[in-house]
Amino acid sequence: MFAEEYLAVVRECRDEEKQFQFLKEDKPGVAIELAKSKNVAPRILDILTRHVSITVRHEVAKNRITPLETLKRLSEDKDMLVRDYARRTLHATYPDL
Repeated sequence: MFAEEYLAVVRECRDEEKQFQFLKEDKPGVAIELAKSKNVAPRILDILTRHVSITVRHEVAKNRITPLETLKRLSEDKDMLVRDYARRTLHATYPDL
């Protein structure tokens, strides 16, 4: 399977345990695909908030399905862009807060 095909499988996966297995394999591009995915499980997004890659944390903060508590935590991240993305997503997703 080519890398593009593999990443498409990751992106479309809806099974939390399989998503966790993808993360454990630690193949290039997997974390960012999961962080951007509209099918990713909330627990996986939470795990990705501690990812070493700032780009992965950016994508978690921008993902509209990231849970409220996770976005609140990211709105206090050490990286300015992560904080900004998280706050924007919070306001867009939960305008009454």
